[in-house]
Amino acid sequence: MTYKHVFPNSSSLTSGNRQGSKVSIITRTKNRPILLVRAIYSVLSQTHEDWQLIIVNDGGDRATLESLVGRFASAMKGRLHIVHHEVSKGMEAASNAGLQLAVGEFIAIHDDDDAWQPTFLERSIRHLNQPEFKDNAAVASNCTVIFEKIDGDTVIETRREAWANWKPQVDYKDLLCGNLFPPICMLIRKTVVDHLSGFNESLPVLGDWDFILRLIQVGDIGTINEPLAYYYHREPASDPGIYGNSVLAGRPIHLEFNVKYRNSLMRAYAAQDPSAIGGMITLIADLDAREKRINERINHLEWLVGQATHTTHAPLVHGGYSYELHRAVQGVNTALRIPRAIWRRLYPVRQLIAHFRGRI
Repeated sequence: MTYKHVFPNSSSLTSGNRQGSKVSIITRTKNRPILLVRAIYSVLSQTHEDWQLIIVNDGGDRATLESLVGRFASAMKGRLHIVHHEVSKGMEAASNAGLQLAVGEFIAIHDDDDAWQPTFLERSIRHLNQPEFKDNAAVASNCTVIFEKIDGDTVIETRREAWANWKPQVDYKDLLCGNLFPPICMLIRKTVVDHLSGFNESLPVLGDWDFILRLIQVGDIGTINEPLAYYYHREPASDPGIYGNSVLAGRPIHLEFNVKYRNSLMRAYAAQDPSAIGGMITLIADLDAREKRINERINHLEWLVGQATHTTHAPLVHGGYSYELHRAVQGVNTALRIPRAIWRRLYPVRQLIAHFRGRI
């Protein structure tokens, strides 16, 4: 039996993938020279040198950008291309403008405020070129999240942490709850990007999530569990202006379009089979009721633990009384194990319910 029979929906688009070397790197930017310099150094520091860098200036000052990149002309060795938009067209349109010039077998979106470790391209290409991963549509590495603030012309790191959303395997159901990794972590086959017709320009935000949801329908996404990328955040409280992150500084519009995006998908789903909505309503109502019952049981058992713990601090009349209470507390804690385990296992379901309700 072949994998085609075991996995009948595996895409034929990725089954014929051949080894490649050249990477087309697209950098979207607008009037952020301090960060753009860091992004350019990130690309130039790669141990894998077969790349082209396409910088899309999405409505920023043309003269400032050309003066800045001119400093790197020698190091670029003819591998740099610049696209100017007179007015901003948005991040997804900027990505598509870069794709029009892309000639590599692989595509990487390297935003102006992020960075790679020197071996990111080398390791990612090696992964996709391995025979056992030839059906992968893309590969994603782990990353380090770095928080920083802008003080004049200086970037100051405030703290760093591991990427909290990392998964060793990219599961479709997890992607339904939200994006698992930022663009800086991914290397994508160009044949897949072309098949998907690029990025959705109608979305002012969430374009990366939309793209990943369409990509996972073409093929699986491989993973490299090493922090080969740096995902930078400027805290909104630091009032960074043009240097703000779209995810943090633009949180209100993200929340708005999260609902609108999910509504549009549900409308498309219902249009194909309106009766299917009945099944969805029943499923959500059932999960909702289960969540409520488990919550009530956990709250009650935790209340009992609290009461028993509080009583153990009261004056003891009989020598054996403390022991009996200790046994009672142990019994309640034991009773809590199963509900707590169920609660943890239901996390993806609870998150999905919250998405349907619009809470997150």
